[in-house]
Amino acid sequence: MRPTRLPSMEQLRALDAALRAGSFGRGGAALGLTHGAVSRHIAALEAMLGAPLFLRSPRGVEPTALARRYHADVAPLLAGIEAATQRAASRGRRRAQDGAGEVRVGVVPTFAARWLLPRLPAFSRAYPSIRVEVAATTELQDAQRNGLDFLVRHGLPPWPGLEAELLIAETLRPVRSPHFKLRGTPSLKAIAERLPLIFDVNRDHWAGWLAAAGWKGEPPTNGLTFSDFGLTLEAAAAGLGLALTRGDLAEREIASGRLVYAHPFAAPGPRAFHLARPIGPLRRPAQIFWDWMRAEAAAAG
Repeated sequence: MRPTRLPSMEQLRALDAALRAGSFGRGGAALGLTHGAVSRHIAALEAMLGAPLFLRSPRGVEPTALARRYHADVAPLLAGIEAATQRAASRGRRRAQDGAGEVRVGVVPTFAARWLLPRLPAFSRAYPSIRVEVAATTELQDAQRNGLDFLVRHGLPPWPGLEAELLIAETLRPVRSPHFKLRGTPSLKAIAERLPLIFDVNRDHWAGWLAAAGWKGEPPTNGLTFSDFGLTLEAAAAGLGLALTRGDLAEREIASGRLVYAHPFAAPGPRAFHLARPIGPLRRPAQIFWDWMRAEAAAAG
């Protein structure tokens, strides 16, 4: 059995308008069409049905009984389509308004460069109407005074005036260049007393890692020190010594082979990365970005 042809929306709207207005001309005016355009739509509909829908005469047109019955069946469908379209358009406008806008986030520079920026293209693809502005700073800023929606901070809450939520726990593990000469896994004594170490501003990290690994001696104090965590990794990749990586902030270097783990032991760090916002609800675009960052951190494990 051949499928039944369906009339076009234009034909059905022409029938509806002509019946309601009582003429092709007035029906066309309601639709923004000419008398001739309505007449052609009705003629095409009549050809499909195989029967006249209007009786034509010099005095005008008169709908047939078939036209009235057919119109009674299709008019509620047209009204339903129009209502559904209006509802969908309204939801689409609300969603666009809710999701559109700008998010301003204050972020620790190392975290911005090594964790956030590689992931931002995925956020832009998922939420093209949200523009993200990243303010990289090591200071714990007053978010509201600086026009920031929220912050990503490395440290330990509580912070005055802020609600904080753990984003990434800090895990410390030694890394080195694959060209740094080592025979097997170094002992804790060798790490603490003999091997060149690289420190960042958090100089207690090496002491904490060694203590967690079981070292009972004095903590190391000598070695290169850099004010930026990223520079410590670059120094390690250059073969200048062992550095401690935090969590997955060295994931690019590990994946590329520029750095390798120098020891299997990983210790929880004394600090962590947190999302921190002024007390109270976030604007909708900022809440979307906040939730997305949480999901990305959870997915990274």
